[in-house]
Amino acid sequence: MIARMIILLVWGLVHFEPRSAEADSMQMYAAAGMKAVSDERPAPSFRLTSLDGTPVDSMQLRGKVLLVNFWATWCGPCKEEMPALERLKSIFANKEFELLAVTTDQQREGIRKYVATLGLHFPVLIDERKEVSAAFGVRGLPTTVLIDKQGRMAALVVGPRQWDGPESVTLIQALMDAQR
Repeated sequence: MIARMIILLVWGLVHFEPRSAEADSMQMYAAAGMKAVSDERPAPSFRLTSLDGTPVDSMQLRGKVLLVNFWATWCGPCKEEMPALERLKSIFANKEFELLAVTTDQQREGIRKYVATLGLHFPVLIDERKEVSAAFGVRGLPTTVLIDKQGRMAALVVGPRQWDGPESVTLIQALMDAQR
């Protein structure tokens, strides 16, 4: 009996692996309903014009965590998550975070009405030729990509989320706090 206990104890010591930071990180992504991008590939860089005519270059935003949300005015689930995105932007105002909403819609007046109706105050970028959407591999809407401060893709999710919920806020804060 004692011999069995010793064998089990030795086996446990040899095979036990403490939880790594990576395992904790993966759990954080899962809690936020996102799929971690574990290969640390660089996010595609892009230049688009915002709805108000301001040029936006993703390379100029290095050093900030980016949440890039791909959406369209005709997309019901996109509309569903917009208020939470607006609240998320407020939570991280004046911090190392930027929210960019990228639409493939081409009718600027329709986009303006949509943005005004929902009371959105974050940058809305126009991807008229769908080149940025293609570069990120967008196949459904809404699709959201989290990019870390070094410009690497950190996470991806297709479908609406409660972006101002504690899981998402914790994940984004962890990305802002990361020193890698």
